[in-house]
Amino acid sequence: MKNFSNKYIFLYITALVVIIAGLLSVVSIALKPRQMQNQEIEKAQQILQAAGYDQIAKEDALPLFSKIAAPLESSTQREMYTIQCADGTQGTVIFVDGKGLWGKIWGYVVLADDFNTIKGAVFSHKSETPGLGANITEKKFADSFIGKKIYDSNGKFVSIKILQKAKSGGGVEDANRVDAISGATITSNGVQEMLYKSIKEVEK
Repeated sequence: MKNFSNKYIFLYITALVVIIAGLLSVVSIALKPRQMQNQEIEKAQQILQAAGYDQIAKEDALPLFSKIAAPLESSTQREMYTIQCADGTQGTVIFVDGKGLWGKIWGYVVLADDFNTIKGAVFSHKSETPGLGANITEKKFADSFIGKKIYDSNGKFVSIKILQKAKSGGGVEDANRVDAISGATITSNGVQEMLYKSIKEVEK
């Protein structure tokens, strides 16, 4: 049995690591365009869902999105679009982002042409608790925002309050509140703060 010196073993392992790292780098570079395209497709699907288009296939998402949506310039540089909603009306899409219990949360909110009524919403997260905070991605939760108002009856911007069902609302009008996710108070509060700050940036 041939014995290899420590120097030989060290050089062999070093060369092997360099080769593997190089191969992984090449693969990463080669896959980057596909990864970016998949991210664009996912974003298009989320916005279309918020605008009332259900179950849009991956191959149809980008063509439909480019046909019915256009970017809006904002002094805050917040991502915004105009979009033709599924019901034929025009809407304004606002990208919203914030922090949940364990990490980043984000989503898209579509406002009607009165810039007050929510026509749809969709939310996502990075690391919220399955079965609790992660439920912000559920259609049931997102749909509870439809028809809600970001201004109160006096014309004051209040965004949307997310409160537990047991709470009376502390003077919050029904049009400005939705039910929080049971057992996910911190994530629900995170969504509430995310909506307030993100929409407030472009409210005027």
